Amino acid sequence: MFTLLFSVSEIRGTTIQGDDLPAGSPTLATGWEAAWYYFCYAPLSLWGPLLAMLTVAY
Repeated sequence: MFTLLFSVSEIRGTTIQGDDLPAGSPTLATGWEAAWYYFCYAPLSLWGPLLAMLTVAY
């Protein structure tokens, strides 16, 4: 659920609650700062789906 909410909020440019992003939000960064943010955060957003796959495989 979190992965879906995170993805939708990133596309829409809002918070999970639907509010506008605050001025200091990391997702508003550009260039290398944005690349570093997504590089570090991508594994965390994949945790839920990967855990579900491992649970089914077990």
